[in-house]
Amino acid sequence: MKKLFILAALIFQLAAAGTPLRAQTAGASPLETKLALENSLEKRLRLVLSEALGTEDIIIIISAEMQEQGKKAAFEIMPGIPEKERMGERSLSSTLTMVKKLSANIILDKSISEEDTKLATKLAAGLLGLPPERQDLINVEKMDFRKARPMSLADLLAPPNIWSITWILVVAGLAAATLFLFLAPLTKIAGAFVESFNAKNTASSQDRQERAADIQDNTPAQSAKETSAAASADGRKPPFWFLDTANTANLAFIMQSRSVEDLTIVLSYAPGDTASKLSEALYPRSVEALAALPAVRLMPEARVRALEAEILSALDYVVGGEDKALTILSGLDEAVQEKALSAFNRIDPLLSRRLNASVIKLADLKDLEPAHAQALARRLPIRVLAAALKNSAYSELFLAKLSAGMQERFRQELELTRAGSPGAYKAERAKVIEALRQMFSEGFIPPKSGNPAAPRPAAAVKPAPAAMTPAPHAVPPASALKPATPAIQAAPPPAGQRAPEKPAISAPKPLAKP
Repeated sequence: MKKLFILAALIFQLAAAGTPLRAQTAGASPLETKLALENSLEKRLRLVLSEALGTEDIIIIISAEMQEQGKKAAFEIMPGIPEKERMGERSLSSTLTMVKKLSANIILDKSISEEDTKLATKLAAGLLGLPPERQDLINVEKMDFRKARPMSLADLLAPPNIWSITWILVVAGLAAATLFLFLAPLTKIAGAFVESFNAKNTASSQDRQERAADIQDNTPAQSAKETSAAASADGRKPPFWFLDTANTANLAFIMQSRSVEDLTIVLSYAPGDTASKLSEALYPRSVEALAALPAVRLMPEARVRALEAEILSALDYVVGGEDKALTILSGLDEAVQEKALSAFNRIDPLLSRRLNASVIKLADLKDLEPAHAQALARRLPIRVLAAALKNSAYSELFLAKLSAGMQERFRQELELTRAGSPGAYKAERAKVIEALRQMFSEGFIPPKSGNPAAPRPAAAVKPAPAAMTPAPHAVPPASALKPATPAIQAAPPPAGQRAPEKPAISAPKPLAKP
């Protein structure tokens, strides 16, 4: 039942849709029918001829004459039955539209041959359904189709194209000039930035290499410190644990008034580098102590601890020293530094000459060789050198010692570096002076003229103050020392322990009193 209902609904919709279609067809005017027929035939004929001739340059005009023919419907009257009367006229006829005449005008390009023209006429007659004897209704003509010719160089140089090209060239020139004027400084800045970045990386790599070398050099000292720390793991510190290279000068001043035996004890407990510097500072008195070192003997603990306490206490109250004065002078401003050296020259000319030869100043840049100046420029970033020498009297002298590439970079940094605060200038100057000092200490740069060849001997040092206890006896010259090796009695063993059975160890003879 449901299927029948759906089928009936579909039939009803189809019937309703077909009614307007028939009404539209029946209501079409003769003119619309003619135009539709002509357009349809033109499209079909153009499609066929373009495929056959291989060109789209075809114009087709179809003319159709239509004829309308009326047809009355037959009305059958049954005998004996009267006709039903109705109001108005009875309409029982229909109109049929028929084609009376067809003609075609075909326009082809002149490049088409006669054979193709005949073929086009034959195809048009067959498509339109014209008999062979009525092919006169097909008119074929030829003409030159106006096609857009390609543009040549002469067309570009003729107006109005020439004005467009001129305008484009002017705009391009202005754009190039703008880019050159505004971007050229930026290009230089970028190049300088890249070079400074590469120099910084080079300096960083050199610093890493120097740190690695320092670590390798400090490995023995670190191992000695670790050994001392391991030995004092029980809470006790080894004797003379406070001795290092930092207080060598003060220690040498203290040991000038001590006995040779005290010096021998200190040299025995001091680290290797500290003992070497102390022996050099106390020469020739240190020769006697060094001569007593090969003999092994046991010193009383109270004796060693008492000497350790005296030296530790005295180190805290030693004031002065050339190294301290040199450190302070190196950190002073240039003007104050010159005034201090002038004052030293009036007080102690010899001390002034030594300090002047040891102090590293920014003025030393003018005395550098070109190779040394270039090495300094490779160690430090160009930015640091430019900041330290900005508005300085040594900038041009230092610049003349550099290579051509370094000179260009240094000039750019001088132009780009702004004058900073006094604190910033002092910090940059300290970096340059520290690099110079390192090159002097490494021996890369020879020492300045006027530097004494050897340090002042210990005998020339002023006598110690009265608070320091003098040696109990005079010391003979080193050439008169003739160490002997008699047997030395070992100290008695502690109570409850057995004395070890060892041969006697030789020791030098005691020094004779004058």
